Amino acid sequence: MGYTRRKIRGINFSFLLASFVFACGATCCAWYGWPRGFRGGSAAGFGLGAGAALLFMTFPAVWMFFPKTHPVRRELSHYGDFAQVSGRLDIEMAEQVEVVGPFRFTPTTLVYDIFHEFQMVPYDQIVAAKLEWSPGVDGPDTPTIAVYARDGRRYQWYPTWMQGIFDPETTLEKIRAEAHLDKSTPASSGVESPSTADPSPASQSPSTTD
Repeated sequence: MGYTRRKIRGINFSFLLASFVFACGATCCAWYGWPRGFRGGSAAGFGLGAGAALLFMTFPAVWMFFPKTHPVRRELSHYGDFAQVSGRLDIEMAEQVEVVGPFRFTPTTLVYDIFHEFQMVPYDQIVAAKLEWSPGVDGPDTPTIAVYARDGRRYQWYPTWMQGIFDPETTLEKIRAEAHLDKSTPASSGVESPSTADPSPASQSPSTTD
């Protein structure tokens, strides 16, 4: 089984697991009569838990009948034919891959892989990568990695326990190195490069004819 199929099944399993957890919570509410602070006693807790369980169970069911709507398939299909892109990614992920927190650095692609989420962007599609700061609620600002693709897509990753623990500065340097952003021309960094011809009068040789 290749990496792509494992990832598809992994995301499906994560949603089913979340559904199971909420179903267990709903069962506990009904069994122990908790929480009694809500009107109707445990009915409120049971209803919320059961509703969340059904919601998380709906996604794998939809993906089963409509495979093209799966987040992994949509992400891979964005960069070409699904079969070709997934086949190339399976081969690269089967080889030696550098792992930095939730990131996987293959020879041609940056992969963001956590239990319930998947994102990827080829290095040649990255036009800019920088460190941004998101305002914290009660604490200091949170450093985030922002990656911009040629098609205008923007990827943003936070170093949290839900999205993976990583060093933003070290990871950003690795991304920029793999995408060759430090050696790129202004056009590859999202800014139109000026004309190669020098329009200044000094660069134009005078006419040899009288």
